[in-house]
Amino acid sequence: MSMFSHSHGFQVANSNITNIDQRISTVNVHNVHNTVDHVENTNRAPSGAGLRELLAHSIPSATHDSSERYPPPLCHPGTREDFISLLTEWGRNTSQDHPRLAWMKGPAGVGKSAIAQSTALALGDDVGATFFFSRPNHRNNPYRFFTSIAHQLAMKHEAFGDFLDQKIHRNPTIVTKSLQFQFDELLIAPVRALKQQGKGLPDMAIFVDGLDECSGQGAQQEIVLLVAKSIRDEDTPFRWIFFSRLEPVLVSTFDRPEVKPFTAQFELTVTRELDPQIHHFLASRLREIREKHGLGESWPTGKDLRALVDISAGLFACAHAIALYIEDPEDATIPKKQLEVVLGLTSRIKVERSSKHPLSSLDLFYMLILERLHPERFTDVQLILLATCLELFQSSSTQIMTYANLLGHSPEDFFIICKSLHAVMKVDSKHITFYHASFMDFIDDPARSAEQCVWSACPRLLRHVMQSLHNIRLSSDFYPIPSLSWQPPKVTRVDFQDQYENLCGAFFELFRWMIMCKIQDDETYRLVKEFDLRRLVLAGHVNVDSGWYDIDRMLPQLKLVQLNGFIRPLRLKNAFESYLRPFCKNRDHFRKYLVGTGRKIIILKTSTPNNPRVSLSSAEFHEYSRGMMEKLKKKLRGQDGEYPWVYKVDESMAESSVT
Repeated sequence: MSMFSHSHGFQVANSNITNIDQRISTVNVHNVHNTVDHVENTNRAPSGAGLRELLAHSIPSATHDSSERYPPPLCHPGTREDFISLLTEWGRNTSQDHPRLAWMKGPAGVGKSAIAQSTALALGDDVGATFFFSRPNHRNNPYRFFTSIAHQLAMKHEAFGDFLDQKIHRNPTIVTKSLQFQFDELLIAPVRALKQQGKGLPDMAIFVDGLDECSGQGAQQEIVLLVAKSIRDEDTPFRWIFFSRLEPVLVSTFDRPEVKPFTAQFELTVTRELDPQIHHFLASRLREIREKHGLGESWPTGKDLRALVDISAGLFACAHAIALYIEDPEDATIPKKQLEVVLGLTSRIKVERSSKHPLSSLDLFYMLILERLHPERFTDVQLILLATCLELFQSSSTQIMTYANLLGHSPEDFFIICKSLHAVMKVDSKHITFYHASFMDFIDDPARSAEQCVWSACPRLLRHVMQSLHNIRLSSDFYPIPSLSWQPPKVTRVDFQDQYENLCGAFFELFRWMIMCKIQDDETYRLVKEFDLRRLVLAGHVNVDSGWYDIDRMLPQLKLVQLNGFIRPLRLKNAFESYLRPFCKNRDHFRKYLVGTGRKIIILKTSTPNNPRVSLSSAEFHEYSRGMMEKLKKKLRGQDGEYPWVYKVDESMAESSVT
């Protein structure tokens, strides 16, 4: 089969490239000639120091062979062989006459990730690097994308790694710079330097799956444009293939005149022509379940299999989830019962298909999973899913322990709760991993999931967070200690710090979402108004990554929920600060607010960048009243003590206005 039999929309020879984006056309690589000599310099930095820094700013779990993705999505033997063969041929074709950029596009659930994984495995050593973006699994930071690609290349090619090791050791900030700077310094610069030394890299394929799940549409576009320019300029020997949904920003980017002529485009569609392959997959998987549990040879019947294929409606994601749902690894009596439950969807799907929604079958199956849960179990599941959607505890090294402690569950109970969703997610000793982004899309969209949408759980999760903060006590060195229903084997101050700071961040993020989504819940807002916010600053201050740069947008919304004045701008009468203000270059980038009522108040200092769309923001929370904080600390700790406060503020020092 020719590698271009299913491709379209590209041309290579005699192409005129016009209207190139200025941001991309000004890529420069500085001091390449100067840095070449350093590679051979005998006065080397400690071996590996730069690469360790590079690894620390990468996402190792995003590679195709990562243990955190095990078992990865794979095409079942005998399925999708045409596309795997097509892409394998593309990946091994080193001719300059063929496109070195490819885009496989298609809607959710058609098997893009499985094809990417299977092709990467088929190519073996011809693959230079891989990256599998995943929003629900927190592999979506664009600023850790090129660092991850560079680290994988460094591990494959010693000279490339030596160059980066020295370069990053001399300038560790490279890994924190813009995407363009990272691409220049981590990929283009070493390739050029090694080429001048006669150590050129071989042609290699780089696989990037789920680009649409990368955080920020601007970053998605910039990644494609940077790669396309490097291909036009022949700066690197890499062949890049992106897998993604047909999001408008990506469609327009790949159709740009400086990208399209260099790109081979392949499209996957939802089609019932895949029914024979889906039938083959389901028959094989259910046969494995039958043999594992000793079920009769007549299970499942041919009619059952045909019904399951019809329910899958051309979506491999749906067929995969059905197979997982039917199987229970611990109970041999479950598969028969689960199969009957799934077959009950047949009549509902016939009605639903009148909507012509391409994911209607998948949505109904996800709804079935949640409907089958006991109401009390569903409540816990919804809270866990909401916390995951909002990435509340993404920084926690023990994510599931944080969830369990927040909800007050023992390890045993928590794992039982999570087992209810074994068809859509897996749980290990530390983290929750979702098999497919379509499930998170479903529970995030009230138009698709209705009353099962996670946003209805916002008030309940916020009340859990407030209760956990209310139960805080203080250690002898004044560090806040949360109440833990699931304690790690060896509890350290770092564990307590991690738990406490996660709770503080969760409080403000949940409150922000309730306000911005206009969620009406009078009882929760009453509890927020009465809550002692000083419990958020028992450690002196807390830094929290959040979306609070848009706090001014929240102020008018507070009136709608009877919280007018709960947050108001603050200007400190501080002579020293007033003296410094004219000399501060970024003096307009920070604002202060009073948050709370009565004496249960704190100061919030939030960054307000000139262009919040491309800036990360953080918030600092400081105590409002030293005297009242000391009394609260004595009550919690049971003894006297001193603490160096960041701010010493009382009513006479502040001018505040109620908006």
